[in-house]
Amino acid sequence: MSNPTAIVEDLSAEQIVALRDLLASYCGVYLDDSRHPTLRGAVLRRANLLGLPVRTYAGNLAAPEAGQELQALAELLLNHETVFFRNRPHMTALRDAILPSLHRSLPPGEPIRIWSAGCATGEEAYSIAIAASEAFGDRPARPVEILGSDISEEALSRARAGIYRGRTLGNLSDAQRQRFFTARGDSLVVGDQLRRLVRFERRNLLEPIPPEIAGVHLIFCQNVTIYFQVETCRELMGRFYAALAEGGGLFLGFSETLWNIFSRFRWREVSGTYVYYKESQRAALPPTAPLPPLPASPPLPRQRPRSIGEIPRAGGDTITERGRELIDQGNADAALETLYAAPLRGEQAPQILALAARAHANRGDLDLAAAEARRALDLDPLTMEAHLLIGMIYARQDQPTEAIRQLERARYLDTTAPLISFHLAECYRQVGRTEAARREYWNTIQKLSGQPPDNLIDGVAVGWLAETCQRYLSTLSNGRA
Repeated sequence: MSNPTAIVEDLSAEQIVALRDLLASYCGVYLDDSRHPTLRGAVLRRANLLGLPVRTYAGNLAAPEAGQELQALAELLLNHETVFFRNRPHMTALRDAILPSLHRSLPPGEPIRIWSAGCATGEEAYSIAIAASEAFGDRPARPVEILGSDISEEALSRARAGIYRGRTLGNLSDAQRQRFFTARGDSLVVGDQLRRLVRFERRNLLEPIPPEIAGVHLIFCQNVTIYFQVETCRELMGRFYAALAEGGGLFLGFSETLWNIFSRFRWREVSGTYVYYKESQRAALPPTAPLPPLPASPPLPRQRPRSIGEIPRAGGDTITERGRELIDQGNADAALETLYAAPLRGEQAPQILALAARAHANRGDLDLAAAEARRALDLDPLTMEAHLLIGMIYARQDQPTEAIRQLERARYLDTTAPLISFHLAECYRQVGRTEAARREYWNTIQKLSGQPPDNLIDGVAVGWLAETCQRYLSTLSNGRA
């Protein structure tokens, strides 16, 4: 039998890029350079399963009739991980404010129509159904219709089964578990009350939205477009905008800012969270209209983002300063909670996104972290934190050459950060650039000078960093790598 490693390396970098672009054109998900090893592994698995040489398999994917195999490959690469009430502020706003407003404003008997686009294994669609049931009771005065769609047949099969266990149930209250689910061993099974509100269909978000969805009142599409390229995201937002009823709302994930991407949606605060909405084209709306529009504001001017810590917040503190402080303390969850409290728009958006990416990376969610960092760079290529984060991800994946490119860009943008110098030194040492490594270890020590040894930087004590640098300086000076 051939060596699997040799087989997977039979694909050139150019072929991997071609496959990446082919997948992006099929399902929207763009696998950046940090995920190319994952793509190689998925291609190898499918080729071996079909008994084909890897190059033959890769070539076949470009054929017009290869849609079914593209789908099979995509199933190996799409991230279906989600949980109930993933974005609880959105669900609270839906239950307490938006659904009651829709009920008051719509004609009697007209159903409230909600689309969970990219619903994965169904937790979001069922969470919406729980919010609707809590808003209207067991015998609602108005019909509610929830569509959950996803490109993955495997995910939809699990959604229709409605059997969940483990981490995905963590945000459900005891009352919700008892009211809406039936226990089965260590699992919970979705009850009939929720199933009556939800239906699931396979849909590819890159395809035209069918007429039967037109006029939908609310669209949830969370942690989906962050994996799309900007132009793909922009085109999808145009289709969402056209599909929504006037005044209808769009719920995106925190990281999925539309600032400098799509300007037709407005945004407003509802019950402490932020919702995009389609402004009515009518001259005036009745006071009870759903999501009444705010006065239109002109696009924000394109400016060079200020450095971390310069963006003001009530009380004299800053969101970014506090977020970075919590990350340095190793408290990623609290950092994300702080960053999520800000509307992700305006010139601070790239900086907040980059910090959120660092927090997600510290929690081990490298795919989301890389996507957030890339989006920050889409919004502003001079976002130092994003270059640093991507460099650190490459370093974790044993790709020191790629890591050096990103870290050197970060160093150019911020010559004072000890963490940049430390990671650069580590990567230089790995590729045998001894003098450059020695220089950056020394620079790290100098930049740490004056800081208390127990002070934390990204969860690592200053004293440990300085000692590590000193140890490697000694090792390199003695001629040992």
